[in-house]
Amino acid sequence: MFEQLLEEFAGQPVQDFDIEDDWQGPEVAYRVWQGYDDETTIVERLHRLLDQPGSEELTGLVVGAWERVSEGESAKAIVKELIRVAPRLPKLQALFLGDITYEECELSWLKLTDVSPLLAAWPKLETFRVRGSEDLAFSPLRHEGLRHLAIESGGLPRAVLRQVFSCELPNLEHLELFLGESQYGFDGDVSDLQPLFSGRLFPRLKYLGLMNSEIADEIAAVVVNAPIIDRIHTLDLSLGNLGDEGVRSLRALAGKKNRTCLNISHHYASPKELKALKKALGCLVIADDPQEADDDYRPIMHSE
Repeated sequence: MFEQLLEEFAGQPVQDFDIEDDWQGPEVAYRVWQGYDDETTIVERLHRLLDQPGSEELTGLVVGAWERVSEGESAKAIVKELIRVAPRLPKLQALFLGDITYEECELSWLKLTDVSPLLAAWPKLETFRVRGSEDLAFSPLRHEGLRHLAIESGGLPRAVLRQVFSCELPNLEHLELFLGESQYGFDGDVSDLQPLFSGRLFPRLKYLGLMNSEIADEIAAVVVNAPIIDRIHTLDLSLGNLGDEGVRSLRALAGKKNRTCLNISHHYASPKELKALKKALGCLVIADDPQEADDDYRPIMHSE
């Protein structure tokens, strides 16, 4: 579960925007939102933000809870409004849709929409992050500007994976996919990642995050021999249920070129296997937040 709202996004501090006094200039990523029983709507806050002098210089925007999100309302209305006002934010480079804590709405209840029109509205957008997976869709598009893409989910359907893989993102450098678990929507397996592993997609990708996954061991066993691995600088398998089996598989990364970092934080590996992994690899290994299994159950970080 996500317990806290962002404090920083795309290298900028995040500031909640409600009234004119919240304006600190365009060097801040502002968050607009709507609380439960809030008399001010998220659309009203968005327009107040756009009415501030210099708002056309904004490069970062964070969208929090939208109207009736906890009652199952989708992001369709706020996405439509964002697209409508896109010309007023000509320099926007980073957009986060769904900075929402579990107290506002459980991750598995977040209802999204097709987000490709957002990317089309800002062809120069470089960073796009979205939280939630129900009704999430990426209709096929080509986007020259996007360099960072992250999908935070407690369970990412294989249909969404296929849609993402069908998009042409020739300059994408950083990809994070929170795959999640089957109880909350993940219905795929390692074979669904083969188009990505083949290396034919996203020719400039350097950071590969296959995170928050209940099949972390299976992913580790396959990705180490995948064609894409030779050009990945950072492999991120954090937030999932990686155990000793997966850690042993990752030793095969020894000798692979370009590797600078392996992140397996929130793991279930033993100290013995971790020590052997770090000894085998000639790169930074981040293995923070060790977990203990409950019998055979190894929870991932973000699910419900």
